[in-house]
Amino acid sequence: MSQLFRRNRNAETAPSVPEPPPSTGVACKVAGCASDNARPCAYRDGRGRGCRTVCCPDHGTSTEGKFYCRRHAGVIRAVGAQQTPQGGLPDVDNRAASLVNWIARDLDANVRRLLSGVAKSGESVIADETVHVARDFNRKARWEQSWRLVDHTGVILKVTIQVLEENDSLVRVHVGSGVIADGVPPWIARRTEDSDVATDTAQRQRFYQWLDESIFMAVDRFRTERVRLR
Repeated sequence: MSQLFRRNRNAETAPSVPEPPPSTGVACKVAGCASDNARPCAYRDGRGRGCRTVCCPDHGTSTEGKFYCRRHAGVIRAVGAQQTPQGGLPDVDNRAASLVNWIARDLDANVRRLLSGVAKSGESVIADETVHVARDFNRKARWEQSWRLVDHTGVILKVTIQVLEENDSLVRVHVGSGVIADGVPPWIARRTEDSDVATDTAQRQRFYQWLDESIFMAVDRFRTERVRLR
């Protein structure tokens, strides 16, 4: 009886295999893909312009109930469900928001650890979950994501990853009121060149190590100044 019960239970809990979606009859435009199940990307920027990418489910992503190419799925994840009343979603051909989110995600654990390390009693670390748009006095947009050391009076120290919309390849890192590092990520600088996986991985590691060290030094200066002023 127990064996029969186990067999029935396994049969009931066995995962079902989803049926493939019906063919749309539209060829995927991604190089090397032979799928005929492509759909258009649903992305529309703040100017109402749509993405012209047509791709299959293997080369796109469904987010917020809509289908997007991988690039614009990343943009939607970066800005969240907000409609950014300051000007709508980023321009269809602009990578600024998704690049900020990509860098911030990879630096998140270390930045939280550094800020927690300089926190005093009553202070805590809060972090943005999504990328936000801000504008300077000339109405030029920048996309940024931040971590803050705060207490009941407000912000004590802020670390921000920033990319200007007019230069969507250059990453800037602010600690406090100053820019402590800026540079073009190697995977963007080399996008027109052929590179092997080992070279790409090594360059990424060096880039992130440089950002980590730059942030560490700036936060450490803040820590030293706090101790000196006690």
